[in-house]
Amino acid sequence: MLIVNLSTALRVAKKQKLHFALNVLGFSLGVSAAFLILLYTLHELSFDRFQPSAERVYRAGVDFSPLGLGTIPTVNYPRLLKAKGLAQVDDVFALFRAKNYDPALGYVRFGETSFQLNNLYVASSNIMSFIDLDVLEGNIEQALSTPEQLVLSRSEAMRLFGHLDVVGQRLDYKGGVYTVAAVFEDLPPNTHFAFDSLIYTNKTSENLYMHMHYVYLRLNNTSNIPELEQTVTDLFVLGDEKDVLSINLTPLVDLHLYHDELSEMRAGGNVQAITVSVILSFALLSVAAINFINLSIAQSGCRIKEVGIRKSLGASRAQLFWQFICEFLVVALVTLIVSAAMIELSLPNFNHLVDRTLHFTFFSWQGGLLVVLSLIVSLLAGIYPALYLSKLNPKLMLSGQSSLSGGAIWLRKILLMSQFIVAIALIIGAITLPRQLSFLQTLSPGYNVENRLYIRELPKEAILAGPHSPFLDAVRNIDGVKQAGPLDTDLTHDIQYSFNPILPNGEESAEAIAGIGVGFNAVSQLGLELIAGRDFAPKYASDWYTQRGNERFISIIVTESVTKLAGFTSPQHIVGETMRRGKLNMTVVGVVKDIQIGDAKRNNSVAMLLPGYSLVPTAAILIEVDKSKQQHVTQQLTQLLASRLGIYEPDIEDLGANFSANFNEDVRFIQIVQTFSLLTLCLAILGVVGLTSFTVLKKQKEVAVRKVLGASSLSIVNMLARDFLTLVAVSMTIAYPLAYWLVGEWLANFNDRIDQAMWIYGIAALIVVGNTWLTVAALALRAAGMRPALILRYE
Repeated sequence: MLIVNLSTALRVAKKQKLHFALNVLGFSLGVSAAFLILLYTLHELSFDRFQPSAERVYRAGVDFSPLGLGTIPTVNYPRLLKAKGLAQVDDVFALFRAKNYDPALGYVRFGETSFQLNNLYVASSNIMSFIDLDVLEGNIEQALSTPEQLVLSRSEAMRLFGHLDVVGQRLDYKGGVYTVAAVFEDLPPNTHFAFDSLIYTNKTSENLYMHMHYVYLRLNNTSNIPELEQTVTDLFVLGDEKDVLSINLTPLVDLHLYHDELSEMRAGGNVQAITVSVILSFALLSVAAINFINLSIAQSGCRIKEVGIRKSLGASRAQLFWQFICEFLVVALVTLIVSAAMIELSLPNFNHLVDRTLHFTFFSWQGGLLVVLSLIVSLLAGIYPALYLSKLNPKLMLSGQSSLSGGAIWLRKILLMSQFIVAIALIIGAITLPRQLSFLQTLSPGYNVENRLYIRELPKEAILAGPHSPFLDAVRNIDGVKQAGPLDTDLTHDIQYSFNPILPNGEESAEAIAGIGVGFNAVSQLGLELIAGRDFAPKYASDWYTQRGNERFISIIVTESVTKLAGFTSPQHIVGETMRRGKLNMTVVGVVKDIQIGDAKRNNSVAMLLPGYSLVPTAAILIEVDKSKQQHVTQQLTQLLASRLGIYEPDIEDLGANFSANFNEDVRFIQIVQTFSLLTLCLAILGVVGLTSFTVLKKQKEVAVRKVLGASSLSIVNMLARDFLTLVAVSMTIAYPLAYWLVGEWLANFNDRIDQAMWIYGIAALIVVGNTWLTVAALALRAAGMRPALILRYE
């Protein structure tokens, strides 16, 4: 019976080529898109789940919410180590960037060649019980328990030495000599850890208020995490930190998706993009299934006599049902082959879209997953048409009185409307979202990002030891350098530290004020807009941070928001006033327009500039260059850093590129929406093509009669398109409020945003109406072009 049903299904597919091709194409688009999203989602959810006892490992972070800030993923390890004595905590592991402690630790020499160790981290010796490392040679635990022992990844060993037999090799650095003690396989791509080199040090942090360690706790009981967070907080806080900061514990397996990417070891995932992608892929699959159901129900008019004859000859409803299921299985098998080809062809572009490196192998679990997905979707979509076709009344069918029932017609219309609703909503989003991004990119952050180079993680004593820096003088003497000065905060990224000072009115600031360490001429160097007072200048020696006795003094420049926070109605009124933080006396000498620190989703405009002052363990410099000489300046800076500071292979960043990178996630999100919008519109058009072809077939006699009576081709097109355009109009009344709400929710994430433009809703409607009318017109004109005599000759 199965062989008979399959052979019948193949004959039907050969006879009804258009119907078969439309079903296969629609299903293939939906299945391949959904499968790619499924691969992406599974990859994102796999992060760090393979680590030892991953479900019981939590990372500590410091929550600064009472200060108006968020949670940072680093803490102070010596302070948090006290949590190891808690009954609920089995072990504590720490990891931190070596450069944050001492930049010189990462610069090594092998023979006559100098290198910078990539991603050099200090780690506690119990690393193997927290991270699954594939050790190729040596003993990692022993190496991380001994000073000046170095552990390298495979790629780092190959980069430094050209081979993997490197245990025992020695590398000179500023503080002595490293001995390579172990080599491990490169970390897999699905982990948030990102180190290539590891060392041991017993000097974790001399400043107990400096939070720079990634600290992980392995628990023996995860039943009451909030209570443990409070217990750890009580152990962690010092002095006046009570009610100011607290410890948050985040599951290791959630770090990739549910975190703030600032200060992370590597960029994390975007749970919003994944959620939207899954929803859109489900919508795309639904649209493909709707097309299949619509076409199958519409096609029932062509199968009436066949079903009637088979029922008259004794075929049962179950036999007919399985015959139609076999037809749908043929569609599923062809869909499987076409989908696999589409996935292979589109995977490179998809990897670029989601910024991942995914692979597809058909003869693996991935191929099995694709087979299951194709079969399930095809069968689910085919069950209703099979039930509908198998229950038709043979007496009515053979007498020619049967057609689609009213219920089937309404179902077909509702399903087609759902396609139009999804298409219209996605088109509105696909047009509005890029406009918001363009708007953000045209906004000035309040400082100049053009032609500025940023170099971080430099020795503090060479940059901020005093108002005069020989190294900075050498930088300024490079041909093509316009200005250069210290800047301890990457303004395109986030704030580094903040204060709640005593304001001039004697009250403590209710909002944290971000601190930005700078040098002289900071306003000019950063391209800020001065609205009151003056810039820092060498002729005002008192501007620079100084200490006299127990008191410390500094001049500051504040943003306009600080003026309002302090209760002054005019920026001029705060100039000359003094704010205090403990023994630090800060005299306001200038006010600048607000600056946006970080991306457009953060509100960090309340800030002050402090010359010669920084709480960051390392220093950084900002350099304004002549654009035409930027390459020359970069080369000279590389040589100068090597000769003066012993820094090799430095990361010289373009501030403008850093600023643009803030929009990368939004760009990817928009591209995903646009891609799915296009695919959904294509599927909707396929559905209209299929239904129009059957509508034309059903009304071909009416069309012929109208032609005989003198009707024009345009009037016939409009007659056939009327029903479809009515469905589009009804769909708009549902799609508009839905799209308005969804787009509004996304725009609410930004501090500055556009208003939703009503003309975009009109454009979306015109696109769908235009494509629908043109699709109907193409098929209707073909029918209208046929000679009426060929159709009416038997009447």
